[in-house]
Amino acid sequence: MVEFCPECSNLLRKKRENDKIFLVCKCGYQIEIQKNNDQNKDIIQKKRAVLDKKLIVVSNEDRISGNLKVTKICPKCENQEAETWQVQIRSSDEPSTIFFRCTKCKFTWREN
Repeated sequence: MVEFCPECSNLLRKKRENDKIFLVCKCGYQIEIQKNNDQNKDIIQKKRAVLDKKLIVVSNEDRISGNLKVTKICPKCENQEAETWQVQIRSSDEPSTIFFRCTKCKFTWREN
């Protein structure tokens, strides 16, 4: 979150000193950031859970009916047939992301 100096309205920057984190301004104003360890731990656990599940959210707009079926081994059930489609997720100078959906268990994964 972006915060501004209450004295001069300049942008506050993070600064570390002796294991403490401060928001400081050019005018000399500074305030210590209090760590909320419970909140940080909760956020980290949620991120790890999503990464562990390799969760991929695909909207109906991304899925085109009549997708091409290809021979691809499903990482979940080891079925050898999957539907495939491409989506431009990043900027136009980056390659498209290729999505696969198993025809048996409907598990969806991607290749960059």
